[in-house]
Amino acid sequence: MLLLLTLLALLGSPACWADQMSEMYGSNKGTFFCTSEHKGEAIKGIRVSTNILGIILNFQVKFGDSWDDIQGVPGGRAQELELGSDEYITEVHGSFLLNLKYLILCTNWARCASFGKMVGQNFSAFPKEEDHVLTGICGVHGLIGIKGIALKWGSVPLNSTAEENGYPK
Repeated sequence: MLLLLTLLALLGSPACWADQMSEMYGSNKGTFFCTSEHKGEAIKGIRVSTNILGIILNFQVKFGDSWDDIQGVPGGRAQELELGSDEYITEVHGSFLLNLKYLILCTNWARCASFGKMVGQNFSAFPKEEDHVLTGICGVHGLIGIKGIALKWGSVPLNSTAEENGYPK
């Protein structure tokens, strides 16, 4: 039984996800989380909640027509970015101090949305492969919000017409 619990803990650990994600931006100390896996689907929307200090408390991503679980701590004022049918997140920028303070999400349609307040150390993240898009977010949260994130990039879903929008299948 102890061996099974140890194995499950290792499979859910950040080290196991490391080969699928970019580096961690912010702190890696706290409660680990990851958005659900949705059979290679790209993220089609995101809700980000911040408090009056601009700290990002939580977020929720959308795959297809369904919203995933909220990741982080409850509360805050939510802002939402919904993507078009062949629109994908292709770059992420942000900043962190003790917590994640700011996010800018940009798409292949040359559209960007920002959340929070730009304070602290800046970061920028792009997929390693030219035709990859954002397919998941992992990270850690603490008592007062998101402390760090790592981004999962993957291929554009096969059932899309992304080729017409500049992304090869």
